[in-house]
Amino acid sequence: MTFSICVRETTDAGTTFGVGVATDAPAVGALAPCVSHDGVIATQSFVNVRLGRRGVALLPDLAVDDALDGLLARDDHADLRQVHGLDAHGNAHAVSGEGCEGWFGHQIHAKRGVTVAGNMLVGGDTLDALVETFTERDSDDDVVDRLIDALAAGKAAGGDKRGHTSAAVAVKAPETTAYHDLRVDAHDEPIAELRRVYETTKAASDGFSESSKDRIFD
Repeated sequence: MTFSICVRETTDAGTTFGVGVATDAPAVGALAPCVSHDGVIATQSFVNVRLGRRGVALLPDLAVDDALDGLLARDDHADLRQVHGLDAHGNAHAVSGEGCEGWFGHQIHAKRGVTVAGNMLVGGDTLDALVETFTERDSDDDVVDRLIDALAAGKAAGGDKRGHTSAAVAVKAPETTAYHDLRVDAHDEPIAELRRVYETTKAASDGFSESSKDRIFD
């Protein structure tokens, strides 16, 4: 019932992790995306939030595959879960349980710093669109902007076969901003609304930064 993308990018400033997700269920941002300075995980299908929250908490000490496989081994309903992500050491991992419904699947692009997964989709084109749209954008562009573009492309390629109700992005970067954690919990066009919220928040945040600089240097 969900499609998502997890990303990792490393620059001279440090490592950035991000996740974008959309679904037909409400409030996906409260359940699916989990991100820290050590890595990123998306948990979906029949959601077990512990896979994301506990998984990210383990990443300072474990590779993402070890963390997720260990947690799934203790999950009595692991066959219903879909989970994927990346860590700070170059590892990437994804699991789609055999009990996931509708069209489901995942892709791992470790060298490109991307994982994607989806279930209850119209088809696999959604996952291709997520990867292609994000990776083809200029890496100097804002990561939130690129994640939202990827979600929009995933929707355009089919997306959730039931429709779309909520969407979210979450980012951990060397420098945190107000638009690194955005959610649309219930909307007829959640990805388009997420774009509007992002642009509004970014403009306000950038304006505040500029006015602060003026005050400092005046």
